Amino acid sequence: MGRRVRWARRGLPLLVCLTLAGPVSAAGYQVDLEAPQALRALLTDNLDLIQWRDDPQVGESQLRYLVGQAPGRVRALLETEGHYNAQVTAELAREGGAESGPWRVRLRVEPGAPTRVAGLDLRLAGALTADAPAAERMLGRLSGDWSLPAGQVFRHADWETAKRNALLTLLSGAYPAAAIADSQARVDPERNRADLALLLDSGPAFTLGELEISSLTRYPRKVIERLNPIRPGEPYSQARLLTLQSRLRDSPYFASVSVQADTDPERPERVPVRVLLEEKPSKRLALGLGASSDAGPRGSLEYGDLNLLERAWRLTAKLTADAKRQTTGAGLELPTDADGHRDSFRFQHERTDIEDQVTRGWRLGAQRAQLRGDIETVAALDYTTERQEAAGSITDNNQALTAAYSWTWRRVDDLIHPRRGHLLSLQLGGGTRALLSDQDFLRGYARLTWFQPLGERDGLILRGEAGAVLADSRRGIPTDYLFRTGGDQSVRGYAYQSIGVPAGQAVVGGRWLAVGSAEYVHWFDEQWGGALFLDVGDATDEPDDFAFRTGYGIGARWKSPVGPLNLDLARGVETGSVRLHFSASLVF
Repeated sequence: MGRRVRWARRGLPLLVCLTLAGPVSAAGYQVDLEAPQALRALLTDNLDLIQWRDDPQVGESQLRYLVGQAPGRVRALLETEGHYNAQVTAELAREGGAESGPWRVRLRVEPGAPTRVAGLDLRLAGALTADAPAAERMLGRLSGDWSLPAGQVFRHADWETAKRNALLTLLSGAYPAAAIADSQARVDPERNRADLALLLDSGPAFTLGELEISSLTRYPRKVIERLNPIRPGEPYSQARLLTLQSRLRDSPYFASVSVQADTDPERPERVPVRVLLEEKPSKRLALGLGASSDAGPRGSLEYGDLNLLERAWRLTAKLTADAKRQTTGAGLELPTDADGHRDSFRFQHERTDIEDQVTRGWRLGAQRAQLRGDIETVAALDYTTERQEAAGSITDNNQALTAAYSWTWRRVDDLIHPRRGHLLSLQLGGGTRALLSDQDFLRGYARLTWFQPLGERDGLILRGEAGAVLADSRRGIPTDYLFRTGGDQSVRGYAYQSIGVPAGQAVVGGRWLAVGSAEYVHWFDEQWGGALFLDVGDATDEPDDFAFRTGYGIGARWKSPVGPLNLDLARGVETGSVRLHFSASLVF
């Protein structure tokens, strides 16, 4: 039941006459309900006289009983909505005055003026009152958050919600044994006012103690201790318990986690924090198969060890291969510390053959990542060396030692199938000849994806990318730090990374990038949808050389259990060609 609004015209309630009729039966009857529209649903959903009108077992004596009880029942229902002066009449007669005609009930409801809250007498008891300044601050907080202020219509549901919310404020803090000691709502129907009184007993003040960890057999205890934000002796806080539980669930070591603390009022000091765990296997071998229109069939083989050298170091070794890219690499990630830092190291060797440019190289790097709420930051240091061979052009050997920082803001309603929210990523990095780089350069990149629902079944997805490499030329800069575009995830209607800088018979990366995309999606049901899209973008060596390519088309969407799968048919305006874009993958 939502907010009820009383309409009036010339000082009298505006009544809506609703005729409710059931099937004709031996005891069939009709109800003419005359009531304000704002209260009609309340009465039709809860009044026995109306609810039983279709019951063929209702006889004349039962009907008369229901009619006689209806005014009192209506007044009781209206009181829950703040109307304590309702005038209700119920009349029973044969339709048309005929002795054998069907029964007809006329139920007329005039709710009168609503009762409004006059004020609140809020008091505290228990251990909290021993600290007068703390009690005063708590009273101020509770009063400021009170959801049933003076002047608001007094509804029973709102009264219960306000009391419950006030109690939760104490329960979620240092007083998990708090309770409502007394509550009163004194209603004066003649003056249409309600005076409220609430007494909250905080109970004793609790403090948190040591961790009691169960079912930890595979991994060292420090995995949990480094993620634990709780210091023994600090005030009890439900938020701190949930933070520990969330951190452990987000770690790769556990399949399920539960964090609890006893709230026995007889033992409130340094209560043990119980951590119940279900561990994941430490070693994993995975085979992946997939395909995309960008790179054709794809396969991967991955080995993972979550407890290398019995130190909870996470080792990952992976081999991936498709028609355009073959990669071999290994990574080592250390356990997350108490501040949420994730330190990792990686080695990778890669060969690519894209648009007649063949690149062979390897990369060694280290990074520190941190996730706080919706914001993830990554600081990285990488050394890259490679050999570039562009058909019909010169061959380059490039190296770079780069320092980079990225900032990503994720705020979406669903990480796998988002309909509302945004993803914003900003990156800044570079290298210098003074430190193992063949070229001085500074690289910046930004990407924004915006999801906006349009009604229940439609949505709009806007995407933009911009990048720049500030340097004298692209010579000496490894391929991964330059820009190309085109393909499934950028400008559809064009081959994978086919939009860039011509070099002989090849297309190579440029120092400037700009891409924009708009996509309209309509969902036919919970899983299947269709899309219309327009993509525009280019990558070039100079800002004045931008010659944007445009692609447009239609697509199919499927919300699969493993993520969204897209099938797009796109036309490239500049080439006139039509391309099919798709991707799918499975992991075993």
